[in-house]
Amino acid sequence: MFPLNMNDKNSERSIILIVDDNQTNLDVLFELLRNYGFKVLVALDGESAIEQIEYIHPDLILLDIMMPGIDGFETCLRLKANPSTRDIPIVFMSALSETLDKVKGFQTGAVDYITKPFQHEEVLSRIQTHLTIRTLQKKLEEKNLELAHLNHNLERLVEQKTKQLIDQEKTAIIGRLTQGMVHNLKSPLQVIQTSVDLIETQATKIQEESLFNYTKYISQAVTKINQIMDTLMMKSRKEQNQDLQAVNINDLVQREIQLLEGNLYFRNKIRKKYFYDEQIESIPLIYSYISQVFYNLINNAMDAMWERKSRELTIVTRQDESSIYMDIADTGCGIAPENFSKLFDPFYTSKPPKGEEKIEGEPTGTGLGLYTCIELLKPFDGEIAISSNVGQGSVFTVVLPKQQKSRSA
Repeated sequence: MFPLNMNDKNSERSIILIVDDNQTNLDVLFELLRNYGFKVLVALDGESAIEQIEYIHPDLILLDIMMPGIDGFETCLRLKANPSTRDIPIVFMSALSETLDKVKGFQTGAVDYITKPFQHEEVLSRIQTHLTIRTLQKKLEEKNLELAHLNHNLERLVEQKTKQLIDQEKTAIIGRLTQGMVHNLKSPLQVIQTSVDLIETQATKIQEESLFNYTKYISQAVTKINQIMDTLMMKSRKEQNQDLQAVNINDLVQREIQLLEGNLYFRNKIRKKYFYDEQIESIPLIYSYISQVFYNLINNAMDAMWERKSRELTIVTRQDESSIYMDIADTGCGIAPENFSKLFDPFYTSKPPKGEEKIEGEPTGTGLGLYTCIELLKPFDGEIAISSNVGQGSVFTVVLPKQQKSRSA
């Protein structure tokens, strides 16, 4: 017995359009399909079939080839050319059984071919097969839409989380820079306070020459404070500007180094070498993005040299016709080649996690520093190249194209 029956769910909800100019064929198929629970529509020619399909979308079309007016092949072509009807499966019906006719039918977009006179079991079996396939296709399309929606939401979530992580990293940098500024201010303030105390306690005993020296110390200290404050205010103004502006890498590096001098480890424990290409031109960048990249790479270099006897940091700026380069080289522990591919993964770090350092003062990390650098360089088509030898040190090179695709597009 044939497996399809009156209670089949596919037949109960499916609409089938029969297109044939032969009334006998229509009657036979109409009765057969209705008895199996299908909703059946009929059309006597291709034009009327296309008109019906405009407002009633069947789940499957049984289409005769030889008809007056436009034949089945042309009808099929028109339906497949219409985005709203092209996904409806079409099964050709004809007394023709020549191979060329079958091939032409498939070329126009049909999914199957049945010949007259009809074998009921064959007709029902082919209909059932293609309705099942179409149902699965619809479910797949729905799932793809759901997946696309989920991917879109996931992308937005990743963007938001990335921005949050970058902001957190930036906040941490500001905190460290603030500590350095406070330390830098303490020394000149101490000079001022000591000089004022001496003047107050020994005012009647101080000779004119000594008094002149004390006021000179005060003046020098005030000048130093003003220099520190000017540098900090200039950096603050630039970092508040999130728009593209002409940035000279040499100026940026020198300004950031002034701020880093507030870090005692940087100032006293590391030997520094600076080589600048004085011909480097300014290019459009967001100052705060590049300054954070520079700071992160310097901080990583210092951490890499934490346990080393020889601590030497070399910073080089250079250029060629297409790009500007900033090399940051250290004499640290180096990086094994197998770890290169992991370096820019979020949360990957070779340092102990924050709060888990085993030795007082030991560098810790979140694994966000290099990942943040890559994210900050993306708007400018920037990259970071690495070369390293285990036990000898590493060189991180920031590459900034002079002509960025995102700006020239």
